Amino acid sequence: MSNALAVIAVLISILALVYSRLQAVYSRRQLELDERVRKEAAEPYVVVDIQPRAGGSGLLVFTVENIGPTVARDIELSVTPPLQGGERSDWDEKLARAVARKIPHLPPRRRLEWFFSFGPRFFEKADLPRQYTVTVKSKGPAGPVEPLTYVIDLDVIQGITLDRETVVAKLDLIAKQVNK
Repeated sequence: MSNALAVIAVLISILALVYSRLQAVYSRRQLELDERVRKEAAEPYVVVDIQPRAGGSGLLVFTVENIGPTVARDIELSVTPPLQGGERSDWDEKLARAVARKIPHLPPRRRLEWFFSFGPRFFEKADLPRQYTVTVKSKGPAGPVEPLTYVIDLDVIQGITLDRETVVAKLDLIAKQVNK
């Protein structure tokens, strides 16, 4: 009987040891996850896009924005295929030079915009690329940030409010009504 009790005690001790080991592994993983979340929450987050410019002008702009809480440094963009808005080749070349240039720093909530194209004309041209892959490399306070890759699909925004009247056109209409 005492041998049976000894065996049961040993089994309970082994189970307790296994349980303690699992708890230690789980705690270590949780600590690593917490550390990663804390680190990522303090990093800059640089987002790129091609989107309508505010105001209903019909203009499409290429944007780079830091939506993170800290300054992004040494920002490098890689765009495939090269951006092609189709308005004028010299405008596309100017945009290509701007995108190829390293951005020394971008504070939180800072947004840079470059003219890409006039939306209604862009979508009339079927030969222009409609999808771009952009990779963003940058540094934050703790060093290099994990590169981010974005796929910009312009077909998604085709037909949205790009063709609405501009503020200037609406003011002109109001002025005509007042002067009648």
